[in-house]
Amino acid sequence: MDDNTIVNLFWERNEKAIERLSDKYGSDFMRVSYNILNNKEDAEECVNSAYYKTWKSIPDARPRSLFAYVGKIVRSLSIDLFKRNTALKRGGSKIDVLLSELNDCVPSGCSVEKSVELDELSGFISDFLRSIKQLDRVMFLERYFNTMSVKDIADKHGVTYKKVESILYRSRVKLKEYLTERGYYI
Repeated sequence: MDDNTIVNLFWERNEKAIERLSDKYGSDFMRVSYNILNNKEDAEECVNSAYYKTWKSIPDARPRSLFAYVGKIVRSLSIDLFKRNTALKRGGSKIDVLLSELNDCVPSGCSVEKSVELDELSGFISDFLRSIKQLDRVMFLERYFNTMSVKDIADKHGVTYKKVESILYRSRVKLKEYLTERGYYI
């Protein structure tokens, strides 16, 4: 079933919408959440909460990409739960590693005054991703949005671990240059 049909089911308030969404993307959403939480039950909770949030939000929004729309909800809920679960025991987690990899190319510490800049920054990052090779973009998103391991990305694309590391490194360097040219200094 295509995404537009599923979105139409949400608009019609047809309960089959969640079932169809789960059939099409449920395993992908579970993988994203599990990669962040490393706990099946917590991942299931986040995915189910994302379905509920999607049910409540779609009449007000008509997403261009259903997977990206719900995936962002899943990812956000999973990161929030991860933060709650690890509030007292900070350490070298997978999320900390992913964020540290991006520290050198994306500004941090955004205050309330800078919230307007976030939209601009988001647009620049989207523009950058559209400007790089498709495989580089896919690997970048798999790593930093879907939180896939470098090994899993290499296995999925039939390339070496070192090749994926190299592509991700070059992409981060290019992103830093791209953002610097647009006034974002790290």
